[in-house]
Amino acid sequence: MMADKHKHKNKTVELMCPAGNLETAKLAIDSGADAIYAGVTNLSMRPKRVEFSDDDFNTLIEYTQHRGKKLYATMNICPKPSDVDNFKRRVAEIYEQGVDAVIVSDVGMMSWIHQNYPKLPIHASIMTSIVNVESAKFYHDLGARVVLVSRSLDDLKGLKEIREEAGVDIELFVHGGICYMFDGYCYMSSYWRQEWGYDGDMGAMRLFGQNNTKGECHLICKRECGLRKGDNQVATGRLMRRHDDVGLKNLPFYLDIGVKILKIEGRAMPAYYIEEATKLYRRAIDLYQGDPEKYIISDEWSAVVERLIEARWEYERRWDIQRQTQEWERQTAT
Repeated sequence: MMADKHKHKNKTVELMCPAGNLETAKLAIDSGADAIYAGVTNLSMRPKRVEFSDDDFNTLIEYTQHRGKKLYATMNICPKPSDVDNFKRRVAEIYEQGVDAVIVSDVGMMSWIHQNYPKLPIHASIMTSIVNVESAKFYHDLGARVVLVSRSLDDLKGLKEIREEAGVDIELFVHGGICYMFDGYCYMSSYWRQEWGYDGDMGAMRLFGQNNTKGECHLICKRECGLRKGDNQVATGRLMRRHDDVGLKNLPFYLDIGVKILKIEGRAMPAYYIEEATKLYRRAIDLYQGDPEKYIISDEWSAVVERLIEARWEYERRWDIQRQTQEWERQTAT
C-alpha cells in the first residue's frame, strides 16, 4: 500500500535491530541501526544462548553510548516469585548505567518500574499482544511510553487508529518470523520433554516442561507434521508455519502515520542475517525519507528478502535437527 504523497514524512523514526551477542550488536550498529534491543540474563523471552550476561550487558551499554545509539533492555518474562528480586536488582543497575528503556510485559513489574523509576522509559513488549486502542491506552496509563503492536494485527486501518487515538508512541515489527498464535500465548513447547523436578515456589515435586514464560520456544509450529482425518493422512509438511513478515510494501504507510520505532525480529539469528536485514531497512527508510516519489521495491531488495527468508528456513531446519538429536540422546541415555 503506497502512502499519500502529500502527508508528512516521519523524520524521527528509529530502526531497532536485534542483538544476541556483542558481535551482532556491534554489527547491527555498524550496519545502520539507530537502536538495538538485547536480552538480560534470565529475564527475557529468548533462550539463554542469546541473552547477555551482566558483564556483557554493561559493555554493551558503554558501546552504544559511545556510538550515540540507543539500547533497550529486554526484560519481558512473566516473573515467578523467585525471579522478582533479580528483576528489580537488574532494573536498578541498568537504570544507573543509563540504559535508554526497558521492554516489559508483566503488568506488576511495569507498575513497579513506573513508580520507582519514573524517568526510565518503558516499552510494552510484544508479549502484551496489543491489537486495539483500549489495550494501548491501558499500558500507556500503566506507565508505558511506547507500545509494541502485535504482529497478529494485519489491519492497517486498526494500526492507524491506535496511533491516532491511544496517545502513545507505536513500535512495530517490520521484518521477521511470525508465531502461529498470539505472541507469548503458545504453550506447545511447555509440553515438550516433560520431566519430574522440584519446584521451589510450590515446595513440591511436579512435572516440568520447557519454560514458555522464559523464552524456551522449540519452534514446534515450524516443524514437519501430518494432518489426519480418521485413518487417512490428508496433508504433510510445515502446516502451521506462517510466512515471514516483510514490511517493505507498507513502510511508507508506517512512516506517514508516525510509527516511532520499526523493529527487526531475530535475536537468535546469525550475524549475516542481522547485517543484511539492517542494511536493507536502513536503505528503505532513508530512501523514502529523502524522496518518497523514488520509493520502489527494487529487484535488488527482493533478492535480499529471498536470502533472508532462506536464512530463516535454514535456521529452523538446523534447530529442528539439533532438538531431534538431543531427544534421541536423552532417550538412549535412559
